[in-house]
Amino acid sequence: MQTDQELINKVKEDQDDQSLIEIINRHSGVYHSMVDKFLSGDSNNAERNTLLQDKEFTIYNSVMKYDSSRGAKFPTYLANEAKWKCLNTLTKKKKFRECPIDEVTKEPHDDDYLEVNQKSEVFSLFINFVEQEKDPRMKKIIDIRYNSCSNKVTPWRKVAHSLGMSIQGVINIHNRCLSKFKKQSEDYV
Repeated sequence: MQTDQELINKVKEDQDDQSLIEIINRHSGVYHSMVDKFLSGDSNNAERNTLLQDKEFTIYNSVMKYDSSRGAKFPTYLANEAKWKCLNTLTKKKKFRECPIDEVTKEPHDDDYLEVNQKSEVFSLFINFVEQEKDPRMKKIIDIRYNSCSNKVTPWRKVAHSLGMSIQGVINIHNRCLSKFKKQSEDYV
């Protein structure tokens, strides 16, 4: 019986299919146990099935990337690769949550329309306020913080880094801007 390292060398150097099949047969249990551990539960069935279908490809990629000089045995390396593949799958699932169809097709209420309309008016007032502001740092901070392409707020650390300022300095300027806007818009609201 050949060792894992001998089989891996044959796959890497000679593209030996039989050696690859032997490695897949030996280590499928490791892969299955990691996928089952990280993607258990009914809510992860689709992701688990997808990863189980990709088993041979993942093991092949692990064989090709494996470096015995790093001191880890192949089953350990494969388990880590499977673990990271599962965790990346879960992260993607969280980021791109599917929206149920009933939420999309729900008829808007009159209250929703008024609230959205008021929010858009306040937002347009805020944009006008920022454009008229004399402090260029304030304009840049608001622009970087809220005008990113993803519908998320840019973290303070990134805003501060891009302007070459401290995080607290950026927060103070931002809060000063909001305070001035609230004072100016009290008549409207």
